[in-house]
Amino acid sequence: MPSSTNSIFLLPYGGGSAASFRSYVDDFPPEIGHVIPLELAGRGKRSDEEGARTIRECAALALQQIDITSGDYVLHGHCMGALLAFEAIKLIQGTGGQLPRFMVVSGRNAPRHTNEWLLRVATMDDRGLFSELQQLGAVPEGLNFAMAQPFLTKIRGDHAMFCDYSPGEARIGVPILALAGKSDKMTNASALAEWRDYTSVQLSIEWLDGGHYFIIEQPRLVAHHLAEFSKRVDNPPTDEEI
Repeated sequence: MPSSTNSIFLLPYGGGSAASFRSYVDDFPPEIGHVIPLELAGRGKRSDEEGARTIRECAALALQQIDITSGDYVLHGHCMGALLAFEAIKLIQGTGGQLPRFMVVSGRNAPRHTNEWLLRVATMDDRGLFSELQQLGAVPEGLNFAMAQPFLTKIRGDHAMFCDYSPGEARIGVPILALAGKSDKMTNASALAEWRDYTSVQLSIEWLDGGHYFIIEQPRLVAHHLAEFSKRVDNPPTDEEI
């Protein structure tokens, strides 16, 4: 089980796995932190396990992989992973465990929002879904439609978890850094700002170039924003500045 000291535990987007972030991990500056992608039950190295049926169950199973009893750590979730990180922190908070230094959410509006694309997934046939995922940049390199059924099955399973999810009214006691792609049609400024309703501490929003998978393309810039936000966590703004 990996240590949590100086660790940034990364939770994947729908259909993603730990391997989806290989290039991101390789290029992330080690002086900022050690990025550890978490594997979700039912995929990758955990493919022999039964997959989760709800966002909360998925978050609980993801937490089994990490030791949060000592040292500073950060939880970062991209798209679906943002909901998983949020629910994981609620679970940690509920049991009195050590909370992360802060949470990073990227490519995801505040939990109460479901975007139009996700609502359309259930009506798409496999070929239509595969085509749209290709346009988003979500299809793993080298995967063609003939080989895509297991991948599409994971996407549809994750979509079902999205559709059944309700965040409730609970707030988490950790700061939130929200990162968004300027060309990402799955996020917008007003819905991103509503992450403020889910933290009792501070929220900061930063916009980066790129579409929905912007973090994978620019890990060093993501690292810069994490380092700057960490300074703000050490010196939190006053009520007038929030």
